[in-house]
Amino acid sequence: MGEAEGKKEEADYKRLQTFPLVRHSDMPEEMRVETMELCVTACEKYSNNNESAAKMIKETMDKKFGSSWHVVIGEGFGFEITHESWGPNLEPCAC
Repeated sequence: MGEAEGKKEEADYKRLQTFPLVRHSDMPEEMRVETMELCVTACEKYSNNNESAAKMIKETMDKKFGSSWHVVIGEGFGFEITHESWGPNLEPCAC
């Protein structure tokens, strides 16, 4: 029974880690939804390689919405991001 519980907990953890959470965004709704879908797709495609997932997200965002996007993927770290209102400035994308 302990093994079954462990597998259920692992499945629950993976499900929580693949669901995007947006606390605040000044992106237009269409752009935000497209970005969330891109993040989920990249993280599912490169589930064992965060660097490749981040590269895919950054390259796609740069092509679609202009350059200067920064992508951070991982766990067990903290960071602080400040930015100016949406425009030709840097916009963060954290997964």
